[in-house]
Amino acid sequence: MNAKKNRKNPGSGQHRRPIENEEPHSNERTPMPESSERKRFNAPLWAGAVVVIGLVIVIGVNIFGSKDHLTVDSLNTPAVAALDGGSEVYPANSKLAFTENTKFGYLPAPTLAKLGDDTIVAADPENAPKAMGIKGGLAKLDRKTFLDQTIKPPRKDTAPGEPITWDQLVDLSGGNTVLMPLIEDASVAGPALDKVAEAGDQEAVIVRTSNPEVAKVASEAEIAVMFSGDPATVKASEIENEGFTMVAVSADNLDNWLDSGLDVWATGVKDKEQLTELAKQGLFGALSTNPYTIQPSDVKTD
Repeated sequence: MNAKKNRKNPGSGQHRRPIENEEPHSNERTPMPESSERKRFNAPLWAGAVVVIGLVIVIGVNIFGSKDHLTVDSLNTPAVAALDGGSEVYPANSKLAFTENTKFGYLPAPTLAKLGDDTIVAADPENAPKAMGIKGGLAKLDRKTFLDQTIKPPRKDTAPGEPITWDQLVDLSGGNTVLMPLIEDASVAGPALDKVAEAGDQEAVIVRTSNPEVAKVASEAEIAVMFSGDPATVKASEIENEGFTMVAVSADNLDNWLDSGLDVWATGVKDKEQLTELAKQGLFGALSTNPYTIQPSDVKTD
């Protein structure tokens, strides 16, 4: 995938289609009355009906069609990704976190892991067991027992979160956003990216990894890949040859990367002012556990 073409102008938040908790458009139709006798065929009226139906279809495609599907190439810059769903704000890697990320214009950036029954889930294998209060690690769980858990919130007096599997998250996103999963285990990459291909969302995913094997699998699937390892240990030309198109770098050490030819994402951005300044220098996006502190939401609330 070429992640540098057809990008929109800079702006806060990302264009998206409606998500589940917003008011859907009504698709109800008035039922046709039953006819008690056979009517004569009227060609002019039939032709007119065809025109009307065609017009309705065109309008429907324009409103709900795939042109509204958010992709990597259509991201506004600087884009802001919520690491583990914004783990300083929401229960990490929870359904609530990812739903709120999408609603408020941030890109969900889950950590992916594999359960004992090979189910791919959004969960940090190091931190999730503690947050869920389970012993023995994620390998002790199967899909059902994983979904029966609750995730401890990061703040007092806030509700716990529900776990979510990767296939549920891909289905939930439905073109509303760009997903940015962290995949370090090559055994996770295959089934995780098979789900992406099944959903036809290759252009709406950025894989974050430091594993060249995972990068190869993703790039061969025409999915954008971000190098998430230590940038001090590699050269831009080296990781680009391995299929990486993006790199994550500390906001304090961007100088050697902004002209590298890779799309650069910053970690450790302090506030909106710093993000704005870095964007002027060519920064593509930022990764944060609290995206609200560096880019105000594009959704107004009372």
